[in-house]
Amino acid sequence: MKLKNFLALTVGIGVLFALLIYWRQVGVRDQVSLIHVVLWQIGIWLPWTLGFMVFAKLMKTSYAEKHLWPTLLVASVLWVGLHYGWFYWVSLHYSPYLGMPETKCGVYAYFFIFWTLVDLGLMWFVIDRLSTQTVAPPLLFELTRGGNKYFCDPTQIQLLASENYYTKLYTTEGIFVMRKPLKSFYEVLPSEMFKKIHRSTIINVNFVAELARGNGQNLEVIMKDGTRRRVSRNFIKEINLYFKNRTY
Repeated sequence: MKLKNFLALTVGIGVLFALLIYWRQVGVRDQVSLIHVVLWQIGIWLPWTLGFMVFAKLMKTSYAEKHLWPTLLVASVLWVGLHYGWFYWVSLHYSPYLGMPETKCGVYAYFFIFWTLVDLGLMWFVIDRLSTQTVAPPLLFELTRGGNKYFCDPTQIQLLASENYYTKLYTTEGIFVMRKPLKSFYEVLPSEMFKKIHRSTIINVNFVAELARGNGQNLEVIMKDGTRRRVSRNFIKEINLYFKNRTY
């Protein structure tokens, strides 16, 4: 999961909580501003973006050192404690419900129940997503052709193309077909080597010879063997930027 997507998720959680709180506290609704409630809740949940970055770093380090779960357990307890302190501080200074009846430090008692449940849910979500991303990619792909088996290293794959329910692999040993969706390959191939240029095409950047402009704003990738593949408009900016940063 990308950082910008997680940022959008935490902002969404903040807005949702604000709407629920504002709706539930009908008795004091005329004394508070919905915008104030929204900003307060977004402020509470935004630090989870930093938490996501920290956990991503820990997952990467811990996986390599084979002590993943003890590290995550300690980090989870520390993070919940830190977030609890942040929740208390922000509410004490910026809660729109400060001084309201039945509140303490601008917080109603049921807030803590929701806060705990969401914090635990986010903790599980982050660990689950990042743990699937840190699984080491397979060293070899087992390919078959004419009854024979071939073992292909990812560095031998030039590009992959989706064809109905199959994926066609163009390799240095020829073309192979596997009955697996393109998405399954994209999830395990090294992300620094393989880039998606179309919803049906993945290229190995080490086999790219040229980026060529077509008609209008179209962009084509020309591989070293002469194969040409069109870049979808959704990926043109990303591909151009990648090769710009990669070249000397």
